Amino acid sequence: MPVIGVTSNTVPWELLRAAGFQPMLLSLHRLHTPLADRYMEDVFSARMKRVFDFLISDAGAELSAVVIPRTSEQEHKLYLYLCEVMRQKLEFSPEPILYNLLHARSPEAEAYGLERTRALKLTLERLAGLPIEPEALSAAIAEGNAARHAIRGLLQEREGHAPRLRGSEALALIGAWYFMDRTEYALMAKEALLEIQTRPPLAGPRILIKGTPLDSPDFCAGIESHGAIVVAEDDWWGSRAAGRDIDTTIDPIRAIFEKYYFDAPSPRVFPSEIADAWFHRKAAEVDGVIFYLPHEDDVFGWDYPRLRAWLDECTIPHLMLRDESSDEIGVFVEGLRNG
Repeated sequence: MPVIGVTSNTVPWELLRAAGFQPMLLSLHRLHTPLADRYMEDVFSARMKRVFDFLISDAGAELSAVVIPRTSEQEHKLYLYLCEVMRQKLEFSPEPILYNLLHARSPEAEAYGLERTRALKLTLERLAGLPIEPEALSAAIAEGNAARHAIRGLLQEREGHAPRLRGSEALALIGAWYFMDRTEYALMAKEALLEIQTRPPLAGPRILIKGTPLDSPDFCAGIESHGAIVVAEDDWWGSRAAGRDIDTTIDPIRAIFEKYYFDAPSPRVFPSEIADAWFHRKAAEVDGVIFYLPHEDDVFGWDYPRLRAWLDECTIPHLMLRDESSDEIGVFVEGLRNG
């Protein structure tokens, strides 16, 4: 099965799958990015540089294309840089496809997003050389929904006052769905759930993480080494990876669009009342919140003063960190433990 790369959670996986492609999230851990350093300024995140470097390297030629959503500024710029190096014939890249999904909540943005989803379907049909059949679309939706159901089962073991699943484990278990066949993922996640349900409850202050999306369990593991339990992450790698199922009772293209427009987290969800709603619900259920805003962040930090003020108003303890190995974590967790 040919592979198409995607750069984040707001690319409609079901459309790619129904077109006969294996979607693969590009999350790379290259130590050096010499090709990206040649073209990209320092304002780009390390992750975007790694993705760009991979796409214009020989390894990137294994992809049939790469679909990039416009739900973050860095991804939009990644698309433009790929187009430009190809236009100037400086480098080769798999065909970059922009999924121009806007996450502002307005009738105009909604109508435009639905039209862009239909246009993406036509582009994928051109790449595949075949139309996307209704049966294939229904099968892809069912496959994705089954995997979402399995993830929600895992998330249940992080709920309440006595969770059984640590955040460091949850990120690994949940994040795997971005790289696997989702039918296989659903089966393996259910097997893991059966084992987790036999465990005794975990003890320790329950932590919610907010900030730059975590593509590694290391940060959670660092917090949990101090005796806390990370029970949720307000990003698309952990607690918000699955969300709701895709509606199977309406037109499938509209249903797919509505899933990724209304239910997928991204930095460009607007207005803030909608963007903050999940955070407000979850923060009220935990013992403390840790914001992770590394020095390279130039997106999530804009939300921090507003969210900090809300936490202060609700008297919910919180801590802001710039790096993963801060000594402040232990002090914060001990303070939570002592009430």
